[in-house]
Amino acid sequence: MRLRSITLDNVRRFTEPVTVGPIADGVTLLSEPNEAGKSTLFDALHALFFVKHRSRGKEIVSLRPHSGGKVAVECTLERDGASWRIHKQWLSAPEARVWRDGTLLHQGDAAEDWIAALVTGEAGGPGGLLWVRQGRVSLRADKPTDEKAELEKRRDLLTVVSGAMNAVTGGERMDRALDAARGELDRLQTANGHPRKHGRWAEAVTDVAALEAEEARLVETVEALRQDLDARRRLATDLSQLRDPDAAAAREEAVRTAQAAVRDAEARAREVAAAETRAALARQTWETARDTHRRAQTARADLAEAERALTAARAAQTTQEAKSRKAAKAHEVAQAQWRAAKDGVTEAQRVCRRCAARDGAAAAADERDAMQARIDAAEAAERRRIAAAAAARQGPDAATVERIEGLTREVQTQAALRSAGAARVSARYDPGARPVLLDGAPLDDGAQRPLPRDGRIVVPGIGTLRVALAGDDGGAALDTAQRALAEALAAGDWPDVDALRAAHRAREEAGRAATLAAGARDLQAPDGIAALRERHAELSRSAQVPDDDLPTSAEADAALATAEAALTDATAADEKARELRQAANLAAARAEAAAESVQERRDAADAAVRELPPHDPAAEAERLEALRSAAERAARDHADLAAETPDLDALRTRLDRVTAVRDRAKAEEGRIAGELGKLDGRIETRAEEGVEEALAEVRGRLSAARDALHRIAFEVDTLRRLCAALDTAQKAARLAYFEPVARELRPLLSALWDDVDLVWSDDTLLPDALVRRGTEEPIDVLSGGTQEQIAFLVRLAFARLLAKTGRAAPLILDDALVYSDDDRIEKMFDALHGAAADLQILVLSCRQRAFQALGAPTLTFRPASAELTGAQRPPGDATAVASHAGMDQD
Repeated sequence: MRLRSITLDNVRRFTEPVTVGPIADGVTLLSEPNEAGKSTLFDALHALFFVKHRSRGKEIVSLRPHSGGKVAVECTLERDGASWRIHKQWLSAPEARVWRDGTLLHQGDAAEDWIAALVTGEAGGPGGLLWVRQGRVSLRADKPTDEKAELEKRRDLLTVVSGAMNAVTGGERMDRALDAARGELDRLQTANGHPRKHGRWAEAVTDVAALEAEEARLVETVEALRQDLDARRRLATDLSQLRDPDAAAAREEAVRTAQAAVRDAEARAREVAAAETRAALARQTWETARDTHRRAQTARADLAEAERALTAARAAQTTQEAKSRKAAKAHEVAQAQWRAAKDGVTEAQRVCRRCAARDGAAAAADERDAMQARIDAAEAAERRRIAAAAAARQGPDAATVERIEGLTREVQTQAALRSAGAARVSARYDPGARPVLLDGAPLDDGAQRPLPRDGRIVVPGIGTLRVALAGDDGGAALDTAQRALAEALAAGDWPDVDALRAAHRAREEAGRAATLAAGARDLQAPDGIAALRERHAELSRSAQVPDDDLPTSAEADAALATAEAALTDATAADEKARELRQAANLAAARAEAAAESVQERRDAADAAVRELPPHDPAAEAERLEALRSAAERAARDHADLAAETPDLDALRTRLDRVTAVRDRAKAEEGRIAGELGKLDGRIETRAEEGVEEALAEVRGRLSAARDALHRIAFEVDTLRRLCAALDTAQKAARLAYFEPVARELRPLLSALWDDVDLVWSDDTLLPDALVRRGTEEPIDVLSGGTQEQIAFLVRLAFARLLAKTGRAAPLILDDALVYSDDDRIEKMFDALHGAAADLQILVLSCRQRAFQALGAPTLTFRPASAELTGAQRPPGDATAVASHAGMDQD
């Protein structure tokens, strides 16, 4: 940042606008006598950069002249290759504005934010280090100073540096905060971080440990008491039950009740099976309808998938058919063995059922009726399947549909080609005119239509125009395509392509209906309708009076067990072979279906996407909801019946259990009586001690102690973190501001003294002593001029450091060298010029003759051409005269 001009308007003595400039790079001197306005210029510039435009504080009021009115300050500067102008006005109509290259960029608070960012970024620290006013550190709004006291006691530059460096690094305030935090932490913990003996933390830990031990002891005692009470209640209940005179009779009755319950459970199980069949059929109907609805939604996805699957399907068909034949042979062998075992079990079951029929003819009659209902349902499903299969063989197949669809596309292509190459005609009608007819169709206003080869144009009120075009416009190819399409449709007696597609969809729907009917038939008769009829006949015979030559039930059960064991082995083998065959058949069927129907599916999917039949979404949703509700009702009915069916194995187990209970009852009675006596004694003793009340009290005290310990532990952790943060911040500040400044200062000191160095204080970051030729001299015993020169060089070193880091800021000195002799002041001038190569230094002084040796360009207060408004003049144009209406503070 480089200052170029400064303009004041109505600031102390300057009631008319004045300007100082242009200000060049390097060293520039403003040398004026006392009360000429140098310190006013300094204070005004400081206010421009550091005091908000809405401020009415003492530092702003002190800038207002005795005549009152506004206070306005403006400066121009260069930064990043651009010209900037900053304007502020206080007290009356306060405002703040910033221009860049003559363009207004910021106003009000936005301008203040930009100025604050500029000052922070350029200075890199407190402004007092670079802008040195007479005897003061800075003009700060947040720290009012006693003006009279400052006028009475002028402060030198060394004191200014001390205050500024302390502001940067925290100084004594940082040390006091760190000492306070460490002192509080030492009272709580030892050097190795453990709780300090007799401290608040150690006492809290001890209290919590003692209360936790007492809680554990009381919890153990209370738990033992509760266990004894629970045991006494259980034993008293058991003893009461054992001594009940009706217990034995109840156990005998339980056996008889269990036998009756077994018979009821068997009848209930048959009802549950029938309900399960109905629920499965209802769910299958709903799922089939739902799947049909989903197929319409997924037709477009099927189109892309079918094209990819066609190549793989043909290769898979051959492999899967070979596997299917091999699995079929193995299954046939296993089925023959299974049928033989099944016949044996069937015969044994028949004999057992006939034996059981002697005690349950009514049950056989009920099962026979249920079997008849299944036969009727299976036969009805078979009739539907036969009718649907016959319908599925009617209508065009996929290849025929694809061939005719291709002819249709050819007709459409030829028609489009003919239309694209044909001559076109259009009409523009006068208002109220009747439309012209082209081949009987109205010709819309402005619309272009292809002109037919032998077209007829009817002009109302005039006549008919006949158009005969020479040459072939593509009509022959179109006629050929149309004849081929008509012949293909006529071969199948289809009036048009829509009828063909409708017939194909009807064929597919019939195929799906046949599959659904077959599923319903297999659900009712998994082994075939003949097996159901055979079973029905057996039940009919069982419902009659059984033969007298039947074996006993025990003999029949033994024969059934032997047959079932054989059937189990055969079933396992058959199931394994069946699974292998089914898997092979399924894979072969899928491969064959994929090979035979992937192309058909692709064509069908394409046709379905383009020409899905109209449907009523609301009605379809209503139908699906009705089917779903019916399936849910059937499932609930089955679940309700199943829930009400008792567990037969549990009933048999109960009979065994009550028998064992009867035998152990007497032995348990004596043992329980002795245990009750022991428990009563222990319970009475512990109840008198009041352990539960003591436990509640200890837990309350323990909760409070843990809260206190948590608060202290949080305090310790916070103090540890605070000490670490303060120590880190202090070290970082010292490294950032102390060491670089010290390095920059050494060559400046060498220009004034030979073989000289400074000893710095680690605590205050200020020079403690000056070392000349190996002799250490405390700073306090040095002359005022020497102290002033050291402080001046510290300022200069800080400015050079900022310039090297790319954050150069102007160095402004207001009567900084007051106590220097002629020889020393010339060396200080040499130091200024040596540093001015990459700095801008503005020197304000009332010592006109002494500063003639500075050899720098000089500035004066010049009158401005007009009142400073901040909007009417380009930067650097302000000139004004200075009057004595206000008193300067020089």
